[in-house]
Amino acid sequence: MIDKSLFQFAGIQRQMLLLAMLSILQGVSISGQAFGLTWALVQIWHLRALSSLLVPTAVFVAAYVVRHLCEVAKQKLASHYADEVVQGLRPKVQSKVFRLGPAVLSQRGTGSTVTMLIDGLDQVKTYIQTVLPKMMDLFFIPLITLAVIWTQSSLSGIILLCMFPLLIFFLAILGLAARDRSDKQYAQFRQLNTRFVDTILGLPTLKMLGINKDYEEEIYSVSERFRKRTMSVIRVALTSTFALDFFTTLAIAMMAVFLGNRLINGSMPLFPALFALILAPDYFLPIRQFGDDYHATLDGKNALQDMVRLLDRAEPELEPNIDWSGWTADSKLTMDNVQFTYPTKPQPDAVVQSAMSSNSSKDPSASKDQTKDSPTSESQDLEPALNDLTLSLSGFEKVAVIGRSGAGKSTLVQLLAGFDLPSSGSITVDGHQLHSLNLPAWQRHIAYIPQTPYIFSGSIAENIRFYIPTADDQAVSIAAQEAGLSDWLETLADGLETLIGEGHRGISGGQAQRIALARVLLDKSREILLFDEPTAHLDIETEYELKQTLLPIMDNHLVIFATHRLHWLSNVDKVIMLDKGKIVAQGSPSEVIGQDGPLDRLMEQMGGNQIDGYLK
Repeated sequence: MIDKSLFQFAGIQRQMLLLAMLSILQGVSISGQAFGLTWALVQIWHLRALSSLLVPTAVFVAAYVVRHLCEVAKQKLASHYADEVVQGLRPKVQSKVFRLGPAVLSQRGTGSTVTMLIDGLDQVKTYIQTVLPKMMDLFFIPLITLAVIWTQSSLSGIILLCMFPLLIFFLAILGLAARDRSDKQYAQFRQLNTRFVDTILGLPTLKMLGINKDYEEEIYSVSERFRKRTMSVIRVALTSTFALDFFTTLAIAMMAVFLGNRLINGSMPLFPALFALILAPDYFLPIRQFGDDYHATLDGKNALQDMVRLLDRAEPELEPNIDWSGWTADSKLTMDNVQFTYPTKPQPDAVVQSAMSSNSSKDPSASKDQTKDSPTSESQDLEPALNDLTLSLSGFEKVAVIGRSGAGKSTLVQLLAGFDLPSSGSITVDGHQLHSLNLPAWQRHIAYIPQTPYIFSGSIAENIRFYIPTADDQAVSIAAQEAGLSDWLETLADGLETLIGEGHRGISGGQAQRIALARVLLDKSREILLFDEPTAHLDIETEYELKQTLLPIMDNHLVIFATHRLHWLSNVDKVIMLDKGKIVAQGSPSEVIGQDGPLDRLMEQMGGNQIDGYLK
């Protein structure tokens, strides 16, 4: 039940020592409570005067109060420590997610990570504040009560001592079965969250394509598997509870029979027999509570292990920072024979892999889910996503990266952003030899705009201040105007102070892109713009309006624009065409269009032969 990773937290030994002392005191008070109750009952049995009950009653009440004060103190102590652990763990996990970057995050799944950061931390708190007191109770209280019972009746002590290993045995057997099922349930829960969040984010696109019903069935299928996993865990938990209650009842019944025979035979006084019988249930109580709480805290244990695995993951190698002041009209970046391959072992935890493997063996749709959620698998032999990439970027060029879906456009953009690290090859930025672009000096000067920009819960102004939280209202207003937000803002009663994001006003894809552009305009120090298909989910009218806003912004910037919309080719200085991770054509539009090459064939297939500048 207790995870060894708990011992890496600061102050754990002190907390366990304090809890142990409280458990010992509680064990003594439990014996005192049974002693006072037994004393009073014996006095009543012998028809003693009512005044003879005052001392036994006082002993019982005092022991009862101490027992429950110890319980309250343990809960307060454990709860306070659990709060401290979670408060320290939260920023560590958030920082780790940030340092791992979006490439690793996409392997894990957005829904899974969000679940870990929200529900997972609460589950860890519940786990810590439950498991520590129960562990101390399990170790000390049975030991104290057994010693007291043994002094009253050695036969009762032998019965209890022999029964305890049997309970531990059944608890271990059923606990292992419950743990296995709970691990698979937690993996199914992560998968359900990932599918649900991804589906919600992509719902407008799914409805536009008319396949939202298919995803509704998929969500139902995943949730149904999660329900079955949950019921499996509950069945094992009920079996475990039944086994503990059965053997506890059996042991106490055996004690009652032997003690009753001795009382009838007159070989044993009433007080020790009754004292041992009254105290016996408290001997078994810690292990029964341990068994019940074991199942109740498995989610917290799994969440803690998930976080520890995340914190232990190797981070992308950070390049040594360079003395580089930013991109200028004379700057130059070259890539020579760069290759990138997605890892064949993406390091999802073993629990998720095991659960998904189990699903795929029983449910064909589970295999499909696994393929979608994880871009790589140990059983796959992947080709490099980018191979022998050689290119040069200079000055304030506008570069279009085009190609069919899966050609490697987004991978190249993520490589230029420093999110992915090349497997081989070299990169040079203004004379600085680098292995990758994962370094602060470079990333400080780039603005990355994906297909769906992140809009957090807050005002429009706060979202625009994404890069510069301290920007004044006038600068935010100018950036919003330059990004083409003025007409929309005039329709809003609160203007820039309108709340958007989760739980607030919804916005369109075009409005989200304009907010992302306003962020770039507000921070003049970012001279490199990386666009990853920013207009992919927009209709033609919205894309045209956004294009008129984008073109002036692109001036005096190095722009890398990954797109499959060929009309952009008439507005760029250089075209890089990718096919299966390789550059099959590059140069100015006049050099690569109309040469009966791969770009011409792609344009004919996509109906782009009417764009401006098409020479054929």
